[in-house]
Amino acid sequence: MDQIAENLGISKRTIYEIFGTKDDLLNACIDYGMKEDEKVSKEIMKNSANIIEAFLTHIKKNIDTMNSISPLFMLDAMKFHSKVFKNKMKEREMSAYNHIIDFIKTGKADGYFKPQINEDIVSKLIIEQFKIIGNDKLFPPNKYSKSEIFENIAVNFLRGIATINGVKIIDDFDI
Repeated sequence: MDQIAENLGISKRTIYEIFGTKDDLLNACIDYGMKEDEKVSKEIMKNSANIIEAFLTHIKKNIDTMNSISPLFMLDAMKFHSKVFKNKMKEREMSAYNHIIDFIKTGKADGYFKPQINEDIVSKLIIEQFKIIGNDKLFPPNKYSKSEIFENIAVNFLRGIATINGVKIIDDFDI
């Protein structure tokens, strides 16, 4: 809180007048980040030639975000604000699930994803795969970066559900 107050040029008291607790502040910050992510997502969808390009652009954006966030932030949030962190991660997971469902339906309708794909199953599978990114026993941080794990999961997932036309777009895209 001292660092935040100093960086903003205000007193800690002012912060506590606006946000009653550190949990309230963290909650507001994560909410803000999620709303900003939603705005960026809508822009990506609007500016992409197709759903594959949109997904790959999302992958690049998420890699950049992962590389810009200190791993200590996540560890501290989990350790000192576990209730807020868990609730926000559940919200984020539900939002991601719904986005992935829509993404797959669009891709199937446009002929970029295999028609037999079960959106519910595949959406749940990719979300579970993303959860293992934080498994430091499986992926020791000194050996693998979170963004490298994320990229490998996301691109291979996309290739697995793509039609031949979709795979051509993936192969031509530079991540």
